Amino acid sequence: MNPMEKLTLSLERGEILLDRLLQDGIGIAHDCGGKLACTSCQVVIREGMEGLNAASEDELDLLDRSGAADSDARLACQVSGIGELLIEISREDAPVHSSMLPVTVSEHAAEYLADQLAKHPSAVAVRLIVEPAGCSGHGYRIEPSDVIRDEDSVFETRRLRIVIDAASMPYLQGTRLDVSHQGLVRRVIFDNPNARQTCGCGESFGVLTSSDRRTWAES
Repeated sequence: MNPMEKLTLSLERGEILLDRLLQDGIGIAHDCGGKLACTSCQVVIREGMEGLNAASEDELDLLDRSGAADSDARLACQVSGIGELLIEISREDAPVHSSMLPVTVSEHAAEYLADQLAKHPSAVAVRLIVEPAGCSGHGYRIEPSDVIRDEDSVFETRRLRIVIDAASMPYLQGTRLDVSHQGLVRRVIFDNPNARQTCGCGESFGVLTSSDRRTWAES
């Protein structure tokens, strides 16, 4: 059994605990995507229970089948309410500050990517890839990922799981994802501090050197 870490946080009225944890950069597992189909987001509520919703029969049944020994155990995806909480999570889910994440994602980008991911029921994450492309040497690719490989870096932000392979990570470190709107078309844009130049097609970029650093957003 993993050692437990205590964490204090505050919920706004009606806010879901899993959403708050992920928005704060806390890498708690949620294998089913918060659909009440697993117990990976299990937490223990030590203080603040009076401001929370009651556990449903389905939640209690899942906890019972998982062998949860603590009577204060809940599933973070099912907890909502208001007020200050003191919770315990496993050590492997200890907080990671959002400034330490390799890639940050705007709220609009997270919503868009989550919508796209929902079209692929077998997918467990959004995969970001940098690959040879275009005139400037490198291009981005975003795709649903059914598997997470040993060499992948995995992180969660805004209730979205993102994976990046080892070869792509150096090119994406520090990048921010956002969404542009062109009429009815939405497109993910990359604000990448590692990009030096783009080609005329706007679909590829060259990497910077230590003496040539600026931000580039895909157009």
